[in-house]
Amino acid sequence: MSGILLLLALLAFISNGAAIKCYVCDSSDNPSCADLGSNSSIVPEECTLDKMKSLDTWLFDLNKFSYFDNGANKNPLMNCQKVVAKDPDTRKVVTARFCQLDTGDSDACQILRTKLRIPSPEERDQRNRNQNKRRKKGQDADDEDETSAEDAFFCDICKSDRCNGAAAITLSVGSVLALILIQLGH
Repeated sequence: MSGILLLLALLAFISNGAAIKCYVCDSSDNPSCADLGSNSSIVPEECTLDKMKSLDTWLFDLNKFSYFDNGANKNPLMNCQKVVAKDPDTRKVVTARFCQLDTGDSDACQILRTKLRIPSPEERDQRNRNQNKRRKKGQDADDEDETSAEDAFFCDICKSDRCNGAAAITLSVGSVLALILIQLGH
């Protein structure tokens, strides 16, 4: 048993050389993208620069980072991304899942939030406090039923296979090490 755990631990540290696999879809084209559990035909795809270049959605175009292909690195680090946002043209809430270049220290979600003109949580809290004060004074009667772009917005970037989908079960290095420590304790 301990041999199997040791093998799992070693495999967790060895990269198989393949690119990360992410779900790639847009609910404006495929409504099942919003809930992957509703359609098993959406499967994770290997993320490559060519895959990124082939995506054609308003949300991805807004959020993609330029990559200058100088031939030095044909396989840059990639991440998976999931974004839920309100399409400014159709006013519909769209879920998009796609591959994204690893942006290092840059926060791709914050950059997208800025491009969509969605205030940060701190700015939003301040604005809500100001609106509440106005409401108490009877100055603001904003009873809008439509979901705001701010309320709809969700963005997450992750670095493991299938992480931008429904609850994926992945074996992390930490869980493998915990299993080894438990086994060694017996």
